[in-house]
Amino acid sequence: MCSPSAPPPPDYASAATAQGIANKEAAVASSRLNNPNVVNPYGTQTWQEGATAEDRPTLTQTFSPEQQALYEQSMQTKGLLGGLGTQGATALQGIIGNSLDLSGAPAAPGSAEQTRQGAYDAIMSRVNEDTTGQRDQRNSDLIAAGIRPGTKAYDDAQNLISRQYNDARQQAILASGQEGQRDFTMDTQRRKDAIAEILAGRQTPLNEINALMSGSQVSNPFAIPGAAQNSNIAAAPLYKAAQDQYGASIDGYNAEAAGNQAMMGGLFKLGGAAIGKWG
Repeated sequence: MCSPSAPPPPDYASAATAQGIANKEAAVASSRLNNPNVVNPYGTQTWQEGATAEDRPTLTQTFSPEQQALYEQSMQTKGLLGGLGTQGATALQGIIGNSLDLSGAPAAPGSAEQTRQGAYDAIMSRVNEDTTGQRDQRNSDLIAAGIRPGTKAYDDAQNLISRQYNDARQQAILASGQEGQRDFTMDTQRRKDAIAEILAGRQTPLNEINALMSGSQVSNPFAIPGAAQNSNIAAAPLYKAAQDQYGASIDGYNAEAAGNQAMMGGLFKLGGAAIGKWG
């Protein structure tokens, strides 16, 4: 009885080459599945494979005639805006290169003491004049009534005028303080308004240029979305199939060899028993 022959090992190099080809074909099929040609109201998207397997594929997006016209108008407008921004930036070189000059603005308000004192003096000048006249008249009236200076009645009568004078003086102090505060507030506001005008003259051209330049950036408002690339085709497992086939052949060879070995062992056993009987 002949022993079985061991199966030859598979050609793993050829199997690996075949597996690589299968992988590439699966990748190409997946690429075709995930990159269809698209037609929508904005235009078309066309997928074109390379002439050879090594060439890079091409994805072409084309506007519809209406969208192409809008795109060209938009680009023309943005180009004009960009030119205006450049022109404005050139004109601003002499302004930005200089430090901020606030010499044309009113001076910052200082102490309002002079204004307050002037208001106080103006109010008290009339009070002083009236009080002097009232004292003289009261003095004459008291003497005519027989009330002499130094008496309590005389002092009480004159003190009434003094209290009126003090009340008027307190009102003059309050009024002069309010006038000083009003003058300080007005001076402060005048300076703020002047500085705001100076800053506006410096910042407005910058803001205009920024608006022009931000509106002149090139963009594609009609980009056509591609298909969702979420589908893949698995390659045939050629390399693993070659391994599995070889493994199955080895298992068959081992089983056949084991069967032959068992048969030979049985024959030897029967032969030995027959020899013993005949002897």
